[in-house]
Amino acid sequence: MGPVPKRHKKLHFRSVDEVSFDFAAREDYLTGFHKRKQARIKHAQELAIEKERLEKIAERAKLRKQRKEDLEKHVDEVNTALRKVNGDPSDEYESGDSQNEDRDWNGFGDDVPMSREDEYIDEDKYITVQVEAVNITRDGMFNVDIEPGDQHDDRISTTAKHEVGEDLKKRVWTKDKPTKEKAKKAKPKFRYESKAERKITRHKERSKSRSQAKARRS
Repeated sequence: MGPVPKRHKKLHFRSVDEVSFDFAAREDYLTGFHKRKQARIKHAQELAIEKERLEKIAERAKLRKQRKEDLEKHVDEVNTALRKVNGDPSDEYESGDSQNEDRDWNGFGDDVPMSREDEYIDEDKYITVQVEAVNITRDGMFNVDIEPGDQHDDRISTTAKHEVGEDLKKRVWTKDKPTKEKAKKAKPKFRYESKAERKITRHKERSKSRSQAKARRS
């Protein structure tokens, strides 16, 4: 006797009342491949830009933190070196206060007068610059080597000499015309030098400047 066949269950399907076809959705699906592809590309680009921005922010924060740590480390090293060289600052401050109590302050010391001469030689020029220390008062600026009173007297004597010289140079007015007293001076004739003459003159001036500078240095 053969095997008993299995009893199959009767399946019940729910029937659909109506099937409708949307032509607009079909057309949008068939013609929208490129549009959807471009939208995916744009979305991926936006994600990449945002990711890059966040990475830059994190990198800048990391760099700031590293710089701050390096600066603090450098300050600590400098302070440590200063302590080794100068000792403990607190001890120095206390000892300095005790020494200052026993010692009176007499003001700032006088600076060393500065006076020097600098020489500059160019191709066609020789320049000497003299630097001197001066004292500034209400009456003006005076050389440190000359007292203000002496310099004032020198200025007065120079002014008096200048006035006397002007009086002597004044012409005595007479009835005669000035042209009769003094003949007109002939104007010097001007002549352009040639290229060779200019070269020789320039060479002579340079040699003269060098020799003068050498004589001043020696």
